[in-house]
Amino acid sequence: MSYLYRHALFVSRKQPYIDWANSLEAAAPVLDEPLARKERTVFLAFESDIEPALEDVLPDYWEDIFEAELAAWDDDEQHWPSPRTREMFDAWFDVELCHAVYDLDPGDPLTQREVDAHDIAEALTTCASCGITVEEGEGRFAGFRVAEPERLAPWQGRVLPLTIDEERMILCLVPSDDDDEFDAEDDLVVRVCSSGCEKGVRKVVPKALRRLFDRMVAEPTP
Repeated sequence: MSYLYRHALFVSRKQPYIDWANSLEAAAPVLDEPLARKERTVFLAFESDIEPALEDVLPDYWEDIFEAELAAWDDDEQHWPSPRTREMFDAWFDVELCHAVYDLDPGDPLTQREVDAHDIAEALTTCASCGITVEEGEGRFAGFRVAEPERLAPWQGRVLPLTIDEERMILCLVPSDDDDEFDAEDDLVVRVCSSGCEKGVRKVVPKALRRLFDRMVAEPTP
C-alpha cells in the first residue's frame, strides 16, 4: 500500500447536467438521476501542507473538472454550455473532498502514461500469434497498411488491443508520425517470433480491423 500525495475530489452530476445530457440529439442511453449519482468521477488534486476545506481546493480545478465532465458525455465542444461560470458549476455538480488517498496496488500501472508504457513493453516482447516471449534481436515485426489510417488516430503512439475472437486478443502497435523504428508505410505493426506466426497474424488482423472499423461506424462515441 502506497500513500499518494493528492487530495481526492468526488464529483457527481446534478439535475442541470442530466437535463443537458438528455437534450442532445444523439443522447443514448438516457441519463437519469440514479445513474448520474452512481457514476461518480474521482479527480486527484495537489496536496497542500495543511488540511484544506473544499473551497480551498476547488477554485483551482473547477474549470478543468467542468470540461472533463462535459467531454465524458459529449466530446463536441460546440454542444457544451457557454459561458461556464463557477455558479453554473455549483448548480451542475456536487463535490466532496477526501484528504487521504492510498494506492492499494502500487506495483500496477496508475496513470494512462504508465498503462501505455506497460502495454507497449508487452507488445514489443510478446509474439502476437503464439504468445511466447521474444528476446531482443530475435523475431520480427509484421506491418500492415490501412485504407483509412486516420481511424487509428486515437491509438497513435500507443497500443491497439485488437479482438480476434472471444478468447484471443492481439496487441498492435500504432506508430507515431515521428517513430523511425518501423517502416514509414506501416500504419500498424505486431511482434512475431517466426515466419509461421507472421502468416498467422496476416490472416486474422485485417479481418479484425474491418470488424473494429465497422463497430466504430455503427457505435459512434456519444
